[in-house]
Amino acid sequence: MKSQLRESPPININVQVISHCSGIFISDSNVIYGWSSHGKDNIGFGSLDSSNFIKNNATFIFDSDYADTLIDDRDVHAFVQNQKKEPSTQIIGFDKINVNSMQQNSGVFVGQSNINGQDTHEKENVGYGSVYGTNNRSLGNVSVVHDPDLVDGVIHDQDYKQGIFLNS
Repeated sequence: MKSQLRESPPININVQVISHCSGIFISDSNVIYGWSSHGKDNIGFGSLDSSNFIKNNATFIFDSDYADTLIDDRDVHAFVQNQKKEPSTQIIGFDKINVNSMQQNSGVFVGQSNINGQDTHEKENVGYGSVYGTNNRSLGNVSVVHDPDLVDGVIHDQDYKQGIFLNS
């Protein structure tokens, strides 16, 4: 059986900002299994979009950790997918996808989607942050982040992730 999704005209996808462990998945069948992201960010200024005005900005980050962002993510995954021999046809009709901002662990899924084990771990120090959009103004800002922990961002995530997908 020929998929009607492949015969559709191209889709216009516009993504402004995408963050850790995020994504856009367009398919007849999306199987996302054991998807994870780990990170530690020190962001001194951040991100800007177009047409922004920043003046007299000073950003300082002092992050003198002895041990920084210890992540123990030993997951046990169990996955079984049972699908009919002939998958069902899905007709999805739209012209475009517009995503302004996707934060941690977010997604846009089009089609039959089976998601298991999606997680993200992050420790973040942001001195200024993000500015999105147009015609924003920022005048005379000073941002200081001081984070002198001995041990910072300890993440202990040992879990059992089970997924049994029965597509009918």
